[in-house]
Amino acid sequence: MSDLQRRSMDRWRAFGYLVGSTEHRKRFPAKGKPKCPRCGHMPMIDISVDLWNCFDILAIRPVWQGGIGNVALLQVTSSSNQSSRRNKILASGEAKLLAIAGVRVGIESWKKKTNRWQPTDEWFHVDDFQVELPTTAAALYEMQRKAKLPDLPAGTTLFKPVTKTELQDLEIDF
Repeated sequence: MSDLQRRSMDRWRAFGYLVGSTEHRKRFPAKGKPKCPRCGHMPMIDISVDLWNCFDILAIRPVWQGGIGNVALLQVTSSSNQSSRRNKILASGEAKLLAIAGVRVGIESWKKKTNRWQPTDEWFHVDDFQVELPTTAAALYEMQRKAKLPDLPAGTTLFKPVTKTELQDLEIDF
């Protein structure tokens, strides 16, 4: 966890939120690097993975206020990286669905001003997201499924669908 993420977590705790990190680490053997000849240790690579590739922190205010604003998901970054994080969030179907569900979606960027770290929050509304992004979870999963399909020339297929009559003609029991 970065120092900026710790600062954000402390800040949101001070606001009365229950705060947790949604980031986890994946560890892989480094490709192309040999084992240590003495001890046999394999060099490893650590990769940080955010929730839905966008969010570092989940903040929940455990006070009923009758509506929106009790749950927030934040991307924490430095102010120099804020625009790239903004683009990543606004292109995320998951972030749009969260905004539709009433979850506050935002970026908290940090910049050092006069020897003190100062946060800047940027919040997104449903209207900020791309229109093409889905508005239901089922549509999001279908979009992700289609994105994984190979890009074939027009008019070609990998498999031809087989009808029930064709199966009966082949005398296959099903």
